[in-house]
Amino acid sequence: MPANSLPEFTIGCVSVVIPAHNAAKTITQTIASLLSERSAILECIVVDDGSIDETAAVVRACAVEFGFPVRLLSVRCLDPGAARNHGLSHASGKWVYFLDADDLHEAGGLRDLVTTGEGPLAPELVLGSYFIQREGRARDRFGHRHEWLSPERYLADRAVVIVMGSSLIRRDALDTRRFPDSLAYDEDTLFWTTLLASCRTAIIDVAVMTYNVSLQRSDDRLVHESRSRFERWRESLLALESLGISRAALRRREAFMAIRVARIHMRRGELVEAAHFLSVARTTPKTLADAYRWLRFRLKLALLRRSGGSVPT
Repeated sequence: MPANSLPEFTIGCVSVVIPAHNAAKTITQTIASLLSERSAILECIVVDDGSIDETAAVVRACAVEFGFPVRLLSVRCLDPGAARNHGLSHASGKWVYFLDADDLHEAGGLRDLVTTGEGPLAPELVLGSYFIQREGRARDRFGHRHEWLSPERYLADRAVVIVMGSSLIRRDALDTRRFPDSLAYDEDTLFWTTLLASCRTAIIDVAVMTYNVSLQRSDDRLVHESRSRFERWRESLLALESLGISRAALRRREAFMAIRVARIHMRRGELVEAAHFLSVARTTPKTLADAYRWLRFRLKLALLRRSGGSVPT
């Protein structure tokens, strides 16, 4: 198939939704990475979520310079899940493609996702492989396998993570499904778990995007106001039981996240908070790997307390 062609019934069928907060430095490259997919894209909806930089002006300039069908929406959610939901409420394409404002689409990936989505299996969710780019390192490639993608396995962190920009979703499959809002983190995990529990899924062995990782930003979200944020997240997590996901699987995710938050607090010398989150994980069901991590961090916490905080984590 020529690089810029699609079967006629797939032309202009995708709504791209990009939440953006203070993304003036990166969003030009993000939008430019979509240009090769122009024939499939009906609209590119950029949700400017409370930016205080030049994000909106840069997006408008991209629309003019690239001749691209960009729609700019301005909100003040300060919440990636809510911003994506707002963009989704304005989407009119048959398919929805979420991409974050600091990531890059790989040329041809969207065409492959659409072609699979319009194939005989009629999936509602199509997952592609992707690259992860960490600062100062070569890109690593990650791909999915069907046997890894049960909701329970995904919650237990025993499947390859689904990242924004690596999937295509039928819009009518999202009529009653949205990202949890008012969450500082892991809202995407809960969203993907919901889709894995309820959608026909297809996988393609094509790298469709590059995910730029910021570990510092991720860690900051986990430990800022960590107790109140964790409780809001936990409430949304346990609500997934209504989908038929076992409570034990949900509680294992609770333990996984509590241990993760504890580890970051410990690394920063915040031992009271680390102890709190280890206590949260103490009585919850855990995978064998998480039970080992919990014991290891409990020992390190005890050593840190005895030594005045000099034991590395």
